[in-house]
Amino acid sequence: MGYYYWTFLLLPAFFGRSFGDCGVPPRLDYGVLDAAYLDQDNFAVGASVNYTCRPGFISVPGKSKVITCLSDSSWSAPEVFCTRRSCGLPGDVENGQTSFNDTLFGSRVIYTCDDGYVMITKRNYRDCLADGTWSNEVAVCQVVTCPPPNAITDGSYNPDKEEYNYQDSVSYTCRNTTFSLIGDRSISCTQYGNWSANPPKCIVVECSSPDVANAQKLSGFVGPYTLNYAVRFQCLSGYTMTGESSVKCNASSQWDPPLPTCSKTVTQAPTTTTTTKAKETESGGTTVSQKPSTTKKKDENNGGSTVSQNTTKKDNGEENGGGNNSGAIVGGVIAGIIGILIAASIMYACWFRRKKGEYIAPAGKKADSDASSSQQPPIAQYDMKQLEAQETH
Repeated sequence: MGYYYWTFLLLPAFFGRSFGDCGVPPRLDYGVLDAAYLDQDNFAVGASVNYTCRPGFISVPGKSKVITCLSDSSWSAPEVFCTRRSCGLPGDVENGQTSFNDTLFGSRVIYTCDDGYVMITKRNYRDCLADGTWSNEVAVCQVVTCPPPNAITDGSYNPDKEEYNYQDSVSYTCRNTTFSLIGDRSISCTQYGNWSANPPKCIVVECSSPDVANAQKLSGFVGPYTLNYAVRFQCLSGYTMTGESSVKCNASSQWDPPLPTCSKTVTQAPTTTTTTKAKETESGGTTVSQKPSTTKKKDENNGGSTVSQNTTKKDNGEENGGGNNSGAIVGGVIAGIIGILIAASIMYACWFRRKKGEYIAPAGKKADSDASSSQQPPIAQYDMKQLEAQETH
């Protein structure tokens, strides 16, 4: 009974402290709690605490720095009553660039030099401090310098100084016109503190007289042939050029490219090739080549004599080698004339014999005449005198 009594007595006090009081005030990035509240971890409802701005921050006019413990055991939301301090412009660098996001407390500015310049200060940055000032000093960029260039034999350069700055240049010349300048006539001081090229040289350049057999000059008729002197050639009529028609004298006193040559032009007669095509016929998908054939025919009007005729077959609608074969045509014509003459001779012989009373059976009917000789009456044989007598009457 005594245990429960004390429990009921302590409950109101316990719950009243847990739900009515506030704990430690919140920590702010821009403000710090006053020193009077640093050792206290419990605050009654309605209690208030004060803040001050952290180093590097300044108060915002019209904003309260006080928060209060509420009845739900939480602290009231504070307003942003402090803001970062400004350090102002960090300063520009001559012959360089400045890079930064802002000029408020905690910011850093970075310096870089332009091409041809080098930074001679220790640090290339500045920081905005809590007291509103910049650390370090504004960076300094100094121009890059080059030592004097090397002198050359039989020549000189201008201007002549003890020191040359970035992008300064010098020009070289040879002692007189006998020498040719080989290399860059002008060189300059680079961003790395050296010269853009090696010094040139003054040397004597003269090429030999450019004589080409069977050719004439179109330019460069008279020497001396010094550096870069150009000559152009043309071959005479009837000659062909091998090589380049234009040459130039180089630094080695040689013609570049080498001198050309002109050779006699060789003309070849055109070659004509004649091709004779045999007639081709297709049979069952197979191409058959047929050559001219000779056909022997019997003359039905002579006694079994034969006449040989040459027949030349031509391609149907085709030309051989772009035209008719003239040799074949001439041969065919000659063969035809010979055949006609033979046939005429045979006919004349038959006529002459018939006139004398001889009967010569046609060749094709010889067998029939032999078979029926017994049925036909014999042919009358006339005496030549009787025939002559009849003709006189």
